Amino acid sequence: MQEILEFWMNEYGGAKSGSTSKQAFYELTKGVMNEFKGIYIHADLVHFVAEWCSVKYAFYVKDIMDSIDKKVHEKLDEEELEDTVENAKPLFEEEVGKMCEKQLEHEREIYYGYRDSPYELDQWEQEDLKREFREYELAKIAFEAAEKKLKVWGRFVQKYCE
Repeated sequence: MQEILEFWMNEYGGAKSGSTSKQAFYELTKGVMNEFKGIYIHADLVHFVAEWCSVKYAFYVKDIMDSIDKKVHEKLDEEELEDTVENAKPLFEEEVGKMCEKQLEHEREIYYGYRDSPYELDQWEQEDLKREFREYELAKIAFEAAEKKLKVWGRFVQKYCE
């Protein structure tokens, strides 16, 4: 335990109370209920202290920390998924608009006689059109999958929070 504390102090220094740097130990005495008053250790040191106490205790602490970490990551993933779906729809519509503009431009060229037929595309234009169509299809599939995930996670989160 002493080695861990020495390493921590060397790494982060002896931080004073109220400073923004990392502290190895926190002492809560003012402004909290009596049941929460006491000395707390930094979250990065929890598993070291648990190992120091006993191996059995370390396993229990590991399970608790993993469950807390899992809940935090689930919440962050849910928020990220919502952001992704909300931001994906305008971007998807913008890409579809660009593709429509290109198609209209291409049809105008045919209509005004710049090209005699739609089949007179050179090799580069054909590859571009194929690539854009594949991107459009993939974006459409990804958007539908994101909407499905949001619906599923929405139900899960509602049940979990109740």
